[in-house]
Amino acid sequence: MIPHIKEPQNEWDDMELNYQYQQVKKIKWYHNILLNRPLKVAIVFLLLTIVSPIVLYRFIFFTSLSLPPSDGYSVGSCVISREARLPCGVGFMTESECHTHCCFDRNLHMCYHRIPSRFSYIMDQPWTEYTALQPRIATVPFSFQNSLPEIKLSINEQSTTHMVLTFYNSRNISIIVGNRTFNTEYSYEVSSPELNVVVNATQGTIFDMARGPLIASNNIWEIAFKLTNESMYGLGEIPLKTNTTKMLYKNDGSFSSIPLIYAKLNDNFHGLLIDVSDPTEISIRADNQIVVRSITNFGFKFHLFSGPEPKKIMQDVMKLIGHNKQLEYWMLGIHICNELPEMDLSSFISNATNGNMPYDSHCGHEPIVFNSNQCKNSEISNIDRVNAGASLVRNANKKFVPHVSPYIRYINEETNKTMSKETENLEISEEEIIESCKIIPTFNDIMYRSQINSELYKGIINDYEVLYPSYDANSENFMDILWAYNTELDGIILENNWPLDHTNKTFEDIDLYLPYFSKNFEDAFENTPKWNLSLVNSSELYLFKHIKYGNNFANAFSKKTNNTPISSSSLWMNGRFAINRQNIDVSWTNLHRELIATAIGGISGSWLWSSPICGDTKNYDPETQASLCVKWYLAATYFPLLKIHSKDIPRHPLAFNGTHKAIITQALNRRLGLLPYFYTTLQEGPLLRPMFYQFPSSAALHDINSQFSVGENLLIVPNLQPFQSHVHVWLPPGTWYELWGGLKLEGNEGDPVTISTTEADFLTLIRGGSILIYQKEARLTAEETRLMIPFSAIIALECIKTNYTENCQASGKLYVTPEMSLFFEANEKNITITAEGNDFDPICDINTGTWAYDFEYFTVYGLYEEFNNYDNYREVRKFVDLCVLENDSEIVIDLL
Repeated sequence: MIPHIKEPQNEWDDMELNYQYQQVKKIKWYHNILLNRPLKVAIVFLLLTIVSPIVLYRFIFFTSLSLPPSDGYSVGSCVISREARLPCGVGFMTESECHTHCCFDRNLHMCYHRIPSRFSYIMDQPWTEYTALQPRIATVPFSFQNSLPEIKLSINEQSTTHMVLTFYNSRNISIIVGNRTFNTEYSYEVSSPELNVVVNATQGTIFDMARGPLIASNNIWEIAFKLTNESMYGLGEIPLKTNTTKMLYKNDGSFSSIPLIYAKLNDNFHGLLIDVSDPTEISIRADNQIVVRSITNFGFKFHLFSGPEPKKIMQDVMKLIGHNKQLEYWMLGIHICNELPEMDLSSFISNATNGNMPYDSHCGHEPIVFNSNQCKNSEISNIDRVNAGASLVRNANKKFVPHVSPYIRYINEETNKTMSKETENLEISEEEIIESCKIIPTFNDIMYRSQINSELYKGIINDYEVLYPSYDANSENFMDILWAYNTELDGIILENNWPLDHTNKTFEDIDLYLPYFSKNFEDAFENTPKWNLSLVNSSELYLFKHIKYGNNFANAFSKKTNNTPISSSSLWMNGRFAINRQNIDVSWTNLHRELIATAIGGISGSWLWSSPICGDTKNYDPETQASLCVKWYLAATYFPLLKIHSKDIPRHPLAFNGTHKAIITQALNRRLGLLPYFYTTLQEGPLLRPMFYQFPSSAALHDINSQFSVGENLLIVPNLQPFQSHVHVWLPPGTWYELWGGLKLEGNEGDPVTISTTEADFLTLIRGGSILIYQKEARLTAEETRLMIPFSAIIALECIKTNYTENCQASGKLYVTPEMSLFFEANEKNITITAEGNDFDPICDINTGTWAYDFEYFTVYGLYEEFNNYDNYREVRKFVDLCVLENDSEIVIDLL
């Protein structure tokens, strides 16, 4: 029989349950976590997926794991995404070469900065301009040099929209105390004890060091900062690409505009100008951080402009760098220079005249190169050749604009003897010859020479030796002897003046002198004089004067030639002279780059800018690249200045045949007809403009670099690829018409519109609401066209519909002289012309007049179809005498 437990069993069960209940009540909170199986799985998963990778990432990839310092400052983390890493020192190196206060990635062998960086400067009190900043780390990651023991920061509130940040070596320079301005549109904060500068404006933070590195040591400074997380523009690019490096060291491949960066932030713009005249490397990192490294002993100077419109930034910049006031009408015409052995100057002029080829100026027989015995007495053949070339050019009714290089051809003793024989029959004493002819040794003290043996440095240009003088502020006497030509100049183009040097160079031992010298510096130094040259009475190395060399040469010529218009291939922070681009290879890519460079240069303050049509190097094949050259001519129609420079292979219009020649000639004639508009535009702003500058409120257009505004009223969309049969235009705000046919483009702001093109086409649009004053035909020069061809007007109406009516309007302007301009107002029925000022002589004086006095054609776009007498427009031919405005307040012309 199975035993059964009766009542006592029930009592036992109750006791057991009570016992278990009491145990449960004593369990701690963490027991619930440890005994909860789903929760344990979640915690393990969390550790495996998040915590473990961080720990492994830190201990495996980074070796710089010293304990937090006892100084109380930030430790800095090595856990940084790869795109945000800033190279510490040269970047890629061995672990032993990486500074102990940096991080090291063993997989990539990369040494990089912590965030925040330990390489910063600190202060023991709140910042003032008198506060001495000391390095937090005693050595720098460049050759483990010592940090500068003391630097200072100056902040100058230049205006309400312009501030200047200067980080400088206070042991070499007296204290810099900035101005203070009321009601600025920016504010700034300087953190302590670790230096960090943040600048804010209405659109947000426009400058932030972001606790990145600030390194100061002998011959190497470095700083990192951020302007925006959005697009940037400048340094020759639209938009400015990340992971690129730009060099500030003038050479045959450098960008020509000033180092100004436009930054977009919250649909507004601000700007940064890097004012450093020492060799400098600017790196744009993947996360938009900007790293500036400079071989300098001064420091850094940055101009920050709060904007918020690009036009305001440009205006502030031009107050700083100056403005070119030498624009003459003929300068907008066509300039030609030939260095072709198979065609002399006389033959070219004859052929151009017979072929009705338009051009306005010529460089003469060939560019001018100075000789070391430069004077009228011993260099009579050279002087005569220059003067003869000038005479040939002027007899053809053209302007004489020679090209001049800054170096001096070295004449050795054997050549001197030959030249002396040429002067034997001249009634000149030997003392007079020596005194007036010998650049060497008379001006030995201003010639650059080797530091090793103190001998004159001789560069190589076209297989002859050259010397490099210093064109400083005291070079007037030197220029008087050097410029031995007595012919009058209409203008002058300074070329190769960064300056050029083809001497083979090696940089094997340069690291003994410079703690940082990258491949970028090596490339920039290649075709320039040797970096460690000096003058007799100065220990300052040439590399610290190189960037300003072309600027000094231009200033010396400006003093010598007074008001002669000057173009220069190399300038620094100088808007007073025109820019002369050179050494451009022929390619579709370079055509696009030159358009971008011209647009960026214009909004950086260099309104007068020339670029050689179809390049100017030997890299040109007439058989395969003729179509490219044709498109280049069509695009150059809208450049501020136009230059055709043929060195070894002709690029001038006479070198083309058939259809190509006809298209090129038509393009040049069309340019001459558009010069009244160009001349008017350049009085108030740049000619070629990027989309972000012209339409800052249209975000969809900001990053577009395949179309450009020409002044306020025109838009060009160039062909930028071979065999391109169509172009895409992204519509700006407003109404737009095809310039020469009047076709209205349909679409909304930012919409892409595709239009077919041919080899002879170059899409140009005109803005609704504008009036374009131009000349339908052209003569052989710009000035002759301006005087002899009647004006015409294209009236592009902007029509606004209301409930019951439609109002159409358009306006325009023609600048004549500083004392007078003509204004035009139109509607769908008539156009009214008025004058502001009383200087009518250029128009109405039959003896001294320089402008046409009459209008002939009026073309109207935007009318209803029934009013058009052509497919898309109405044309009215009516003679109008502008001299009526001398007595009447206005002229009204009926259009219907």
